[in-house]
Amino acid sequence: MAPTAGRPKAVAPKVKAAGGVKKGPTGRKSKKASGAMAAMQKYFKEHREEFPGMTFKEQQKELGKMVRYVIEFL
Repeated sequence: MAPTAGRPKAVAPKVKAAGGVKKGPTGRKSKKASGAMAAMQKYFKEHREEFPGMTFKEQQKELGKMVRYVIEFL
């Protein structure tokens, strides 16, 4: 005699692996970083005319040095 089918056994649910790289939320910036970026852009705009004979890239380098110096003393 053949075995009867009866009730099918329940299949255990698959467990997801907990390992791997976990990514944080994307698309959010801290207000502190956004404020610092805005302040730096404002400083660059105000002081750009101090370097009339330089290319844009050279102006950015010099202004970047000045911003770092100013921020250290604030």
